[in-house]
Amino acid sequence: MHGIVHKTLKEYVVTRTDDDTWGTIVERSGLEPKLYLPVTHYDDGEIDAILETLSAMATQNRRAIERDFGRTLSPELLSTFNAHFRRDWDLPELLESLEAVTDDVDAATEGTVLPALSCHRESDAAVVTYESGRDTRYCGLAHGILDGIVAAFDADATVAETACADDGADACQFRVDLEA
Repeated sequence: MHGIVHKTLKEYVVTRTDDDTWGTIVERSGLEPKLYLPVTHYDDGEIDAILETLSAMATQNRRAIERDFGRTLSPELLSTFNAHFRRDWDLPELLESLEAVTDDVDAATEGTVLPALSCHRESDAAVVTYESGRDTRYCGLAHGILDGIVAAFDADATVAETACADDGADACQFRVDLEA
């Protein structure tokens, strides 16, 4: 997984707790402490271990933590990969271009397994399909990232999950209702 995810997860935990709690989570996860670099690739197992430990220590389930973390991760992803989309796009234009943006980022980065994303427009909504391509699906994380994109665009829109791979669907699907 791309290092920006690991780096931002650490920042997410430390901001909500403190450095000592992060150290405890790393220790209980069976990981060695390290400095996460945003341009380095790390094993997905580290994210899984941290999220499982965080979930066990917190009062929220893992999916809720993933979604909340996704909201935090979204601005970091938009900033890191801003060269791959046009800055004058509005929210619907970015959503409609997710597949092309993901393909462009995939071509520009080595060693990262990116999700398969697609979007189709309906009259008042964008429907985003997400397929992780990983052993762990990260459905909550995808939901949170979409929430974060909506917030970053300061859009009057809502995100609702309409299908989930964890519940047996072929892929996760999210409806982004775009207010007129």
